[in-house]
Amino acid sequence: MSNDEPGSGNPPLNAGEFLRQVLGELGSKVGAMWIGESGQLIPVVAVGLEESGLFSGPNGKQFLQQVLSDAINQGRAQTFDTEGLIEPTAFGHATLFVVPMLISSTQPGVILVAERPNLPQQQRIGMMRHVELRCRELTNQIAKAIVPNRGPVPDAAVAPVAGPSVPPTFGPARNTAAPQISGPQLAASQSPMATRPHVDPQAVLDYLLSLQRSLDLNEVANVVVNDGRILFGVDRVSLAMRRGRKAIITAVSGQESVHPRGNLIRAMGRLTQKVLTSGEPFRYDGSIANVPKELEEPLAEFIQEAGTRFLMIVPLLEPERLVKPEEPMGGGKPQTIDRQPIGALIVEQMSNSEPSTQLKGTLDSVVDHIAAAAYNSHSHSTIFLLPVWRSMGRFFEWLRGRRLAIAGAIAAALVAAGAALVLVPWDYRVDGTGRLMPVTQREVFAPWDGQVMELLVEGGQHVEKDQPLIKLRNDELNAELVKVESELQEKQKLLHSLKAQADEAERQGKKDDKLKANGKAMETQVEIEGGKLQQEILQERQKRLTVRAPIAGIVTTFQVQQLLENRPVKRGDLLLQVMDEKGDWQLELEIAEHRVGRILKAQKELGEKARKELGENAWKELGEKAQKELGEHLPIEYRLLTSPESSYEATLKMLATRTVTAEEDGSVLEARATLDTEKLPSRAIGADVRARIGCGKSNLGDVLFGDVVEFIQRYLWW
Repeated sequence: MSNDEPGSGNPPLNAGEFLRQVLGELGSKVGAMWIGESGQLIPVVAVGLEESGLFSGPNGKQFLQQVLSDAINQGRAQTFDTEGLIEPTAFGHATLFVVPMLISSTQPGVILVAERPNLPQQQRIGMMRHVELRCRELTNQIAKAIVPNRGPVPDAAVAPVAGPSVPPTFGPARNTAAPQISGPQLAASQSPMATRPHVDPQAVLDYLLSLQRSLDLNEVANVVVNDGRILFGVDRVSLAMRRGRKAIITAVSGQESVHPRGNLIRAMGRLTQKVLTSGEPFRYDGSIANVPKELEEPLAEFIQEAGTRFLMIVPLLEPERLVKPEEPMGGGKPQTIDRQPIGALIVEQMSNSEPSTQLKGTLDSVVDHIAAAAYNSHSHSTIFLLPVWRSMGRFFEWLRGRRLAIAGAIAAALVAAGAALVLVPWDYRVDGTGRLMPVTQREVFAPWDGQVMELLVEGGQHVEKDQPLIKLRNDELNAELVKVESELQEKQKLLHSLKAQADEAERQGKKDDKLKANGKAMETQVEIEGGKLQQEILQERQKRLTVRAPIAGIVTTFQVQQLLENRPVKRGDLLLQVMDEKGDWQLELEIAEHRVGRILKAQKELGEKARKELGENAWKELGEKAQKELGEHLPIEYRLLTSPESSYEATLKMLATRTVTAEEDGSVLEARATLDTEKLPSRAIGADVRARIGCGKSNLGDVLFGDVVEFIQRYLWW
């Protein structure tokens, strides 16, 4: 579109001149106006729009079409930044102000003003308010030109357009000169809304029906303000609800949410609170002559923030209640009581100080309905645990007919199951894991430090008692033995020499020399005896370097050659394990620490039972050891993982008195259980075993869910 020059005609109604005046007042250089005609929005005047490049290209035109269509369909002014929405080609992004106009009941219009991008919020509000006011002035002038004897059109410039939505169509402008919005052009349209002599009853009924469609306070409040703004033909409608002594602004027309810390909302709340305290409706039409003194300060603060020229605050009173009379045979009837205000309805006009025709004809007839709807929804929202009661109500509503019979059967089944869990006895068993091992088993340790010189057996080989298994070599021990033997030989030679000296001294008659030689000989003899004893000890130690089997059995150490061949060892190192696979066998079990309490309780009960069966005297004669054994012998059912298809029986023989730490199960107690060796299917040393220790009878619920209860007690209760 090109920049249009204003044409001739009545100056106040010249579209081009009007648009340029608005742009000059705002200091803007880009704007445009569209008028609805034959179901389309026709561009009638534009200033700098094409040169700005804001809506160039298919995407820009599509974006502009969407903006104008939304403004017409929603019936409210909008402002937003183009950054991130479109990519202009000339002057960059901008802040757009889009304001719809209602020229007649079927002829909408739209004004668009572009300003620099990212304007401050306060400046945006001021510019938008100015454009809206100028649009209302234009529509009033048009209405006067159409119906000069009926006065201006009510303030409905931004009211939603009646009838179907009008999608904008973009094509070439009809001419390069600015078309004039003249009286004859609009006279062909239908009569404007301002000429309606009365309020549409159907609109009032639809409004009242919308109030009753929900019991949610937020939904009712949005219907009150948004639909009420259209019905009353005003600029803004707000709803305040009373909470204690304060008036809380719950909803404002055109806003999805209310920010309670905003200056406008706080000023509106203070003024409404004062009005509710007085209990009387309040009206302001530009004159403060009749304003009560207590309202002057909050009213001035609110007018400064809102710029309102007409204001009406109507208290909403709680509805009349149906109460029972004192007569016993009487029915319910209304009774006049002191009705307390529950909130207030706030109606505002920005450009006109006189109430609109719609407001005069509808407010009195709908205010009680608004109060009743707000009171009911507020009372409903204050019910404690409302979602729970609503869900229960829906459930019982659903629970009818066949469903009730099915639910009864399910409830009976649950009751029977619960009774079975409590009353039916069942065997309680504690699980344990372990290994199948021979009872007789020995571990072979290194007797002295040394080096493995020769391995005489292999893993899995059967050996007899005292059969050589490993030969060790200790060079220090050999050297010490050689040294002792050498010293012993020297002492013996010295002893022979001393005896010869004593004999020579006796032949020569030298008694002193004889005594001296005999003394040294006796000393040497003692040293020889000590050396022989030391030699025997070293020889014994040398013999023990040949490690022998402590028992007859099988070598269970795996891969002996790789483990010990030519390996240096120290005294006490474990070399081999030998087990007697032909003797008795047992289960070496590990039981989780938190399950041991059940076993101890069962052992105590078993001991008490044996004590009753034997009698007090026989029980005392058994002795403490026998009494303990009778209490410890709990039955065990186990399965070998090498043959899990069959189960076997065993008896708990011994339970450790201290816990140890297992790699997988944490703290456990070790236990030993005896079994019948003849019934073993196979004798695989170290075969894994899953065992269940019988702990007597308990109820079925304890058997099935006892672990859950113990888990809660262990981790959640304590």
